Amino acid sequence: MKYSVIKVTVKNLKKCCPFYKKGDFFIIKQQCFAPENGTPKQYCMHSLQSIYPVYMDLRKQNPGTKKICHCPDDDIVEFELERLDDEEGRGWNRPEEE
Repeated sequence: MKYSVIKVTVKNLKKCCPFYKKGDFFIIKQQCFAPENGTPKQYCMHSLQSIYPVYMDLRKQNPGTKKICHCPDDDIVEFELERLDDEEGRGWNRPEEE
């Protein structure tokens, strides 16, 4: 099974954010992200709302394509989403024999 991989990076902050700092990143694979694949200790639900539609579009683009989105809380955080190369493997919750 092939799946898209998206890297989300915090590029800029207008002011202090309680969740993210510049340079933080996380990876979305198979429509999921695992906290161990990133640097933040907490994820802001507002930011995920902004990231989701950009992610949905970007996963259909060519590897290397980048897009920007901002936190809906006064655009405090600027995120860069980058489409990485596809990966191949079984699904997250698939038994080994599938």
